[in-house]
Amino acid sequence: MLYIIATIFISVFLLFLFKLFTRYQVNSFAAIIINYIVAFTTGMLFFDEPIEINKIVSSAWFPIAVPLGGVFLFIFYLISQTTQRISIATASVANKMSVVIPVLFSIFYLHEELPLLKLCGVCLALLAVYLASASSSNEPYLKKLAWLPILVFFGSGFIDVTLNYTNAFKIKSSNDSAAFTTVTFLSAFCFGIIVVLYQLVTQKASVKTFFNVKNIIAGIALGVPNYFSIYFIFKSLDTHILNSAQLFPVLNLCNVALAAITGWLIFKEKLSVKNIAGIILALIAIILIAI
Repeated sequence: MLYIIATIFISVFLLFLFKLFTRYQVNSFAAIIINYIVAFTTGMLFFDEPIEINKIVSSAWFPIAVPLGGVFLFIFYLISQTTQRISIATASVANKMSVVIPVLFSIFYLHEELPLLKLCGVCLALLAVYLASASSSNEPYLKKLAWLPILVFFGSGFIDVTLNYTNAFKIKSSNDSAAFTTVTFLSAFCFGIIVVLYQLVTQKASVKTFFNVKNIIAGIALGVPNYFSIYFIFKSLDTHILNSAQLFPVLNLCNVALAAITGWLIFKEKLSVKNIAGIILALIAIILIAI
C-alpha cells in the first residue's frame, strides 16, 4: 500500500513543482531537459544486470523507445504549460483522462467489445476534459489556452497506447521494462539538447538561459521523483494488492482529486462551475471505466 500512496503523491508533486517554476522564474523547458538526464541516471542505478549496449540496441522495443522520447519531452512540456497557465486540476484531468484512448484503441484496432458502462465512462471522460479545460473568463488569452489540455489529453493517450503495445508485444522481462524506460528518458534528453542547440544557433540564445544553477536545481528536483513515479508503479503491481485493472483507475482517481485539492488549497486556484463539473465527471468516468 505504501508504494501506491507514494505513486499518487509523487504524481501530484510533479504538477506542484511545475507551478512553483513560475513563481521562481525557472525555465520549464530547460528544467525538463535536465530532468530526463537525471531520471536516466537514477534509472541506471537500479539496473540488476550489467549493461550491454549491443543487446539494448538490438532489442525489439528499441525502435519504439527512441522516437517515444521525443513525445515524452513534448507532452511533459505541455503538461507544465497547462499547469502554469491554467491550473493543476485541469492538467491532471487532461493527463489522466487519456486512459480512454487505449480503450478506444482496443476497440478499433484489437476489435475488443465495449461494455455499456465503459462506453458511458469514455463519453464522460471526453466531456470531463472539455469542461475542465473551459474558461469562465472573457479574456481572449485564457480562451486561447484551451488547446493545451486537449493536446495533453491526446498526447498522453498516444503514450499510453504505445506503452501498452510495447509491454504486450515487445517487452519480455522486468529488465526489459527498466531498460525501455531508461532509454526513453535518455532519448527525451537528446531530443531536448537538439532543440536547445537549434535555438542557440538560430536565435543566438545564451547557454546560461537554459543551463544555470536555478534550472539545474529545478531539473534535479523534477527528475528524481519523475523516475520514481514510474518505478513505484511497477512496485505497486508487484505487491499484488491490486491488479493492473484496479490499480490504474485508483491512481487516476486519487490523482485527479488530490490535484484539485492541492491547487485550491495551496495555490488558491479558482475553479468555475464548469471546471468543478469536469473534475466530478472525471472521477465518475474513471470508476465506470474500471468496472
